[in-house]
Amino acid sequence: MNSRRPKPGHLQHGVTLVELMVALTVGLILLAGLIQLFISNKQAYRIQEGTVVVNENARYALSQMQYDLRMADHWGGVEADVLDTVSGSDTVTKDCGGNAAAVLNAGVFGYEDAGTSPLTCIPASDYLPNTDIIVLRYAMPTRVASGSLAGTTFYVRSASGRRGVLLEGKNKSSIPSDLASDNASETDPYKETPIGIANYQLRTAIYYLRKCASQDRGTAGVCDGADDTVPSLARLSLQGTSMVAEDVISGVEQMQLAYGVDLNGDRSADAFQTATEVTAANNWSRVVSVKMSLVLRNGERDTTFTDTTTYQLYGGAAGASKTYTPATDDRQFRRKVYNSTTQIRNMTRG
Repeated sequence: MNSRRPKPGHLQHGVTLVELMVALTVGLILLAGLIQLFISNKQAYRIQEGTVVVNENARYALSQMQYDLRMADHWGGVEADVLDTVSGSDTVTKDCGGNAAAVLNAGVFGYEDAGTSPLTCIPASDYLPNTDIIVLRYAMPTRVASGSLAGTTFYVRSASGRRGVLLEGKNKSSIPSDLASDNASETDPYKETPIGIANYQLRTAIYYLRKCASQDRGTAGVCDGADDTVPSLARLSLQGTSMVAEDVISGVEQMQLAYGVDLNGDRSADAFQTATEVTAANNWSRVVSVKMSLVLRNGERDTTFTDTTTYQLYGGAAGASKTYTPATDDRQFRRKVYNSTTQIRNMTRG
């Protein structure tokens, strides 16, 4: 056994400066790689999560519009052309007027995409250019007793199979005698007499695309430079005596519609037309279904991706498709097209 101890000059007391610098450099390289991996994984997760949100948003947007489409032109068992209007109603605040009026006996009307808002009730600062607008009206399915009519709410009062009226609740005393109730204070809607007469609240909804998701950062109630630039599905909804703007869902950057028109009276669509074509042929009373294309985009930018796709959507002239290419500044968003066809059941009744 060698019991000799090393000479004092050969003892190891630590690491040299060069070794320390090499170790630090290697450690920094490894740490930088881990940080980059973490950032990449986090970004990938956020994009994937955004895709799930897009699918959920699309389902919600379609369900909202499809419900109103299916109910459109329901007037409590009568046809739209036998609905009169009881005089003396209040003026509806922010009413769009014309074919988009809040109180009107027409179930469906549409406006073709334009460079600026075609309706005075939707400011140009809000309207997302080159997107369609649809107006839907109907009598809501729940009956309202005569004794429960709210004074500043609009209703459809109908005698099933005969005729009906549009009225504001405060004017129920002016209802024509053949539609009057034997007991105007009745609070049970199923005890109305004569039998077959019922009240339904009027529903009017105008769906459109807005330039921003939130209108709270700048001037309240409009999209301006202080707000975000997230395109969103919105609607104007009749509430009392006012058309109220409501958010539906964010991330919808394109909406195109095609209207199925029954040309031969067999209650099925024979041709799909744009809103402009339907208006020109005066065919709105013949619209029995609507094809809808929504383009929704991810809320997260993907810096590794550029979307140069030209999307094919419903809504072209003479039943053709319509093309849509994302704007240059928005091509780092991933997006998806959602198509649906909805029958307007009350337009196919016979």
